[in-house]
Amino acid sequence: MYDFKISYLGDDHISDVHHIGIDYNGNYYGIIFGKYANGGFCCLPGWGVGCELSDFDDVFWNSESLSKVIEDEALANTIVTAIKAYSELNQ
Repeated sequence: MYDFKISYLGDDHISDVHHIGIDYNGNYYGIIFGKYANGGFCCLPGWGVGCELSDFDDVFWNSESLSKVIEDEALANTIVTAIKAYSELNQ
């Protein structure tokens, strides 16, 4: 069989999920973000990265979190600012 156990099946905490795309610095970034049991999350499937987020409007914390996996502070700041702007426009 398998040497692991699936210990969590709760989709009740997944909410507020969005898919946006931004053009920045000659590249396109498809961004999926939302909320789950541990808070917020952000995923860039085309770039093979993801991270946890605080509230969508917390640009400082979210930029710090994302810059750990993409190692480009300006890009991280741009992406989380786009998440904040989208969230504010769609409340």
